[in-house]
Amino acid sequence: MKHDYPHAIVGLQPPVSAEQKRAIESIPGVRNRQGRYLVPHHALSVFVKEMEGVSVGSNYSAWLITPPVPYDWMRWEDILKAQEEVRSFVLDGFLTDYQMDAIEKTGSWRGAHLWHPTGAGKTLTGILWCLLKPGAVAIVTRAASRLQYGREVEKYTHLRPFVIRPTTKKNPTTLEDYLEWCEGTGQRPVVIVGWEALTGNIDRMLSQIDVKSVIFDESHRGKSAKRWQHIPLPECPPNEDMHRFYEKQEREARRRGGFIPKDDGKYQGPDMGRVMIIPEKNLTTSASMLAKKASRVVCTTATPVKDRVRDLWAQLDLAEPYAWGSSTVWMKRYADAKPGLYGGLDTSGESNLEELAHRLENVTHRIDYRETHRQLPQKRRQEMYVSPEDQCRASAGFAKELKAAHKRGGGTALLEVRLAQAASKKTKAVMTLIEDHVGSGHKVTVFTGRRRDCQRLAEKVAKNKLVKKKKAQVWMANGETSPEKRKEIVNLYKESDGPCVLVATGQSMGESVDGLQFGTAAAIFCMLPYSPGDLRQWEGRFCRLGQKCPVVIYYVIAEDTVDEHVADILIRKLSSVEKVAKDTELAEAADVLAGISDEDAILDSILSKLG
Repeated sequence: MKHDYPHAIVGLQPPVSAEQKRAIESIPGVRNRQGRYLVPHHALSVFVKEMEGVSVGSNYSAWLITPPVPYDWMRWEDILKAQEEVRSFVLDGFLTDYQMDAIEKTGSWRGAHLWHPTGAGKTLTGILWCLLKPGAVAIVTRAASRLQYGREVEKYTHLRPFVIRPTTKKNPTTLEDYLEWCEGTGQRPVVIVGWEALTGNIDRMLSQIDVKSVIFDESHRGKSAKRWQHIPLPECPPNEDMHRFYEKQEREARRRGGFIPKDDGKYQGPDMGRVMIIPEKNLTTSASMLAKKASRVVCTTATPVKDRVRDLWAQLDLAEPYAWGSSTVWMKRYADAKPGLYGGLDTSGESNLEELAHRLENVTHRIDYRETHRQLPQKRRQEMYVSPEDQCRASAGFAKELKAAHKRGGGTALLEVRLAQAASKKTKAVMTLIEDHVGSGHKVTVFTGRRRDCQRLAEKVAKNKLVKKKKAQVWMANGETSPEKRKEIVNLYKESDGPCVLVATGQSMGESVDGLQFGTAAAIFCMLPYSPGDLRQWEGRFCRLGQKCPVVIYYVIAEDTVDEHVADILIRKLSSVEKVAKDTELAEAADVLAGISDEDAILDSILSKLG
């Protein structure tokens, strides 16, 4: 069993009663080793307090692994510069104070948790954290974000990452090809996999990659504590040798990566509930296997506790395997676990939270949303690419609309229909963004395409479990919504103090609407605006006089659709539009937008690519 987190060994002054032992061993992560106790660094003060409470003294104590000495940011910066992997602009005034503080506090740790609000830049912080030490990096993120995560790695570093996805003619490179390329060029491997695909890829990742650092992005997705399967074992038949029979079961358990619990070194009989315990073939077990192989793990999330305190155990165990004890011991201590009404344990409660908070200070870096308000720019743009395998089926009716657009012969009409069709494929990806921001207590606006898709998305948001739990209000507006009703909706949105979501068509809210700038933290453009005029108007709803907080504008782009052409032409190539139109909104996008000044030329360029 690997104990590579900082921990001490403590011997107790005899005699020690069974009751005193039970009290000491009720602390999650504390382990009895031949009369002495292994104590995790974050549990040491709790251990001492428990000893005093049961009147037990100590006759021996020493660090087995000493807590690391933290470096200041300047030293970490020198290390990153010497490695020449991070792009120069990142280390030249780009980082916020809290990002540098996070590296200072956690950079030396074996396992760390970055609990930063959505939009606070924890992706970049996590990437830098992994690059502080040499070796291959594995990144586990949600499937809808894995392409975007790869782009973020390329944006901030000189590294070429590999995103695990289905191999196609368009994406022929395999993991084996990539690792061979890394070996030939001397680049450290950076492999990105979706949470949903981790179980199917864990074996080859463990066997082919010498993983040193891991990022578990959106670590709350690995919150399940169910990692072991209990298989009842039969008793030895009368005509067989008991020792051989049980040895065979032992070999089978080891072959399957598990074990059979023993009582004082003897085999338990079937009347004592003899079972084989083997790993569950599920997501959290796969994540645990990856964490145990790595030397360093960082978990990043804006919502570490999405439901109950019990959600924390699995995340803590990922960052520091074995340091937080078994899930059962942990739940009894901090989730007030007790026998359930229908069997098992009821872990829906909470207990000893002050003690837990004290321990968490030693493994987490937290930043309050109000603090990010003060340090983030007023507007940021972020592209989010959705791969074909992560897209939904387009909603019904597009064949008829495309035929009608062809008949009219209008390039603009045809382009709008195709953009709306692409927008309807992004529902799953858009929902993950909405959940992230609502979970952080934010106001969110979504601009989408057709009226029916707007209605469908709004209904889906309203039924979402997290949205309901947060009691977030949901409004919908499209072309059929009267001007009076639209004004009423905007006023309600403006006055809302808590998380809320407005789903609208871009055309219904894109012009002459004032009020969306009050508190909006995220604006999600599900359907891309294809003209500078629309872009100017849509973004202008959120960045205007009265803006109360920083806003991140997401351009959600569906791969292998018209979106890619629009993104290529518009989002990346519009800087000259700002020069001609003197538009300050577009001036802020100089690093993202670059290129064409004529709206008709933009349209012609897009349509020519479509064929």
